[in-house]
Amino acid sequence: MTPAVMDREDVLADQRKRTKLLRALGLPAAALTILSCSFIVDKNATQCSGNSDCDRFPGTLCVNQACVVPPCSTNQECVAQYGQYYICRKPDYRCAKLLSDDCTTVEGNYLDDAAIVIGSVLPTTGPDSSMGIAMENSVKLAIGDFSSAANGLPPRPGSTARRPIVLVGCSDNSSADTGVRAATHLVNDVGVPAIIGAAFSGISIKVATNVTIPAGVLLISPSATSVAITDLQDNGLVWRTAPSDAFQASALALLVPMIEQQIRVDLMLKSTDAIKLAIVHKGDAYGKGLGSALEKLLQFNGKPAVDNAGNYLRFDYGDPGDGDCLNCPAAVTKVLDFKPHILLDFGTNEAVTQVFKFVESTWDAQTPYRPRYLFSDGGEIQELSALIDANNELRSRIRGTVPGTNNLLYKSFRNQYLSAFPSAPGPDVFGTAGSYDSLYLIGYSVVSLGATLPTGPNLAAGLRKMVPPGTQIDVGADKINNAFAVLTAGQNIDYNGASGPLNFDINTGEAPSDIQIWCVPKDANGKATAAQNSGLFFNAATGSLEGAIGTQCN
Repeated sequence: MTPAVMDREDVLADQRKRTKLLRALGLPAAALTILSCSFIVDKNATQCSGNSDCDRFPGTLCVNQACVVPPCSTNQECVAQYGQYYICRKPDYRCAKLLSDDCTTVEGNYLDDAAIVIGSVLPTTGPDSSMGIAMENSVKLAIGDFSSAANGLPPRPGSTARRPIVLVGCSDNSSADTGVRAATHLVNDVGVPAIIGAAFSGISIKVATNVTIPAGVLLISPSATSVAITDLQDNGLVWRTAPSDAFQASALALLVPMIEQQIRVDLMLKSTDAIKLAIVHKGDAYGKGLGSALEKLLQFNGKPAVDNAGNYLRFDYGDPGDGDCLNCPAAVTKVLDFKPHILLDFGTNEAVTQVFKFVESTWDAQTPYRPRYLFSDGGEIQELSALIDANNELRSRIRGTVPGTNNLLYKSFRNQYLSAFPSAPGPDVFGTAGSYDSLYLIGYSVVSLGATLPTGPNLAAGLRKMVPPGTQIDVGADKINNAFAVLTAGQNIDYNGASGPLNFDINTGEAPSDIQIWCVPKDANGKATAAQNSGLFFNAATGSLEGAIGTQCN
């Protein structure tokens, strides 16, 4: 049906008639929402480019370049009609539900009509919940910084309303299918322009290719490190505060010879005696990518890994997704039969709870040595400390790598997190600092756009203003207003984050990063605590290991 041209009084009269009809028929008021956008006031092809163009028709707003009486104009209207956690979604002015079965967190003042609503997709439930909860808490912490320091983002030009940032937090339950479903809700129902997540590379790739790239939504992952993401055909919409695993592979390739030398000393081996090394990894983009990248660089027994014949094992135990790791027992059997001196274990929760746990507990007591374990960032989880408990001998055999810095900005973030969330999963897992930075980057990108709407492509363009040359801005609440002043003046900033300098390659949306070597300290009672940076690290700028392992690792 072709919409008729109607003036304001005709529109209101017609609305009243339709409302009475709907009530007489026993239909819900929501049915009026479906009808009301057909009340077009002016049928010219392009009536408006913004709401101010519709001022000549009181009570109308600009929707799809037409001045119409919309289903809603304020968030409060939607709450009054449908209940809590509804908003009047812009730019189509329809009531939208923020929550879903997967999306159960709302942080920030969502009732404010000027709010910038973004989403996150993180493993806040399921086997990796300790990691996901810490990441989501870090985003909340950053939202609190903007609220306390500046009461939100500056108003758009021509407005006086400051803009709070609102997070709709979703769980992917460590499942790619769940992640896609959650992201679809955020994009199609809520209408977010940006999503923080996912935590894991495989889920990030699936969410990006199936949901966010086609929809033109920005995706920033705080911890996806797969090398496959670098060349993803993403239209410039996939960014990450985590570096490519090419850096972590380089760090591991330098760390293995150090551990080999210590083994030779401890076991009094001759230079001609061979040691054995095994790599077991998850069969997703992360595990496969890191395993392959390391294999190309790795040397032990004085020669490349692939030339070590019977002294080298690499085993892919598949991708358990959101189910059981069916091939993890096979990985354990392979390792026990092979008896490696060094075991590199690359995965997520299952790498600790279903591989490491059973290798260590069923190791042949007749073998005169036990393996040295090297985990990647996915093994830096609370479950590892729980399994070690008070076994100091085991604790001494565990090291790992994780992208990031140990500078003052990270330490400040860590202290602030512990103060805000004293009883929650701690921040000493990979991705927490990157999650904190991701929210800052999105907020600053919105400000850099001025009057331009914060769509996914526009936000990606704004991120290109966060790299040098520009005024250096350290992350933190005390620097927010300084950043606003620079950005609203149309100038670039050089963002220095809790996870590192983040000097992005604007063509790939990723930045180089140092790699920390972590260990598992003990508390006053001799029990293992959360993993911490050791003091030894891979310097991405020099390509070398620097620093030294501290006494907390003893």
